[in-house]
Amino acid sequence: MTSGSESSSIFMTTPILILLHGLLGSADDWAPLQRYLTDIPTLALDLPGHGTQRDIAVADFTEASHWLAEKIQQHLGEAPYILLGYSMGGRLALHYVLQSGIPLGDLRGVIVEGANFGLSNAQEKALRWQQDLLWAERFCHETPQVVLQDWYQQPVFAHLTEEQRQALIRKRSEQCGANIGSILAALSLAKQMDFRPLLTQMPIPFYYFCGAQDNKFQNISRQAGIEPHLIAAAGHNAHRENPELFAQKLQNCLLKIADSTGK
Repeated sequence: MTSGSESSSIFMTTPILILLHGLLGSADDWAPLQRYLTDIPTLALDLPGHGTQRDIAVADFTEASHWLAEKIQQHLGEAPYILLGYSMGGRLALHYVLQSGIPLGDLRGVIVEGANFGLSNAQEKALRWQQDLLWAERFCHETPQVVLQDWYQQPVFAHLTEEQRQALIRKRSEQCGANIGSILAALSLAKQMDFRPLLTQMPIPFYYFCGAQDNKFQNISRQAGIEPHLIAAAGHNAHRENPELFAQKLQNCLLKIADSTGK
């Protein structure tokens, strides 16, 4: 939570923003954004295979969704909440809402940042599966410094300076290993259904955030018919690269969610 001093009655009336990080991340990744959300109750979770949940393994999106439901019940009970998921965390949020069949409780809205909606055909999925398996093997058997040097050379990270790239490598090396290989395979994009046909059936407000320098995910959003909320001076990890602007636009969306639900 953003603060341990707030009373439980606040959390029963004000939706709690649940924060789901991406691959190689942790709950701490949201700290820069949380500093600008002092009036909004938040709960940042370590996902399976990461941080305090490093030793927790899941086999697929179904198991991960049940894990998420258990955490929500454990921390929130019946309190209202909103999901904000980045990259892998965004894909998990979409599966939880659109595919898991798990009772969602008092979920008021879903916001994803830089998350892929899914692949459209078997050929794309087969290619992605082979790619993810190769990365998973590398995470399991190579040193963090070696595999992360190549990981952060991928096109989606092309906007990073060499200094930024090396800083990320140092930060991510702390928890990089077989745990990351396992979760990468379990939550591979190849195992995810194509959510694009379901987005128009989203039963609650839905928003998509994206860095202005992240052309790949801008295109993914627009091709799905969703105009993204762009974060200037930011690439794929927009909430970390420009947290102040991200927070401003996020709060606008939270107000819209409150207006649409009448709560």
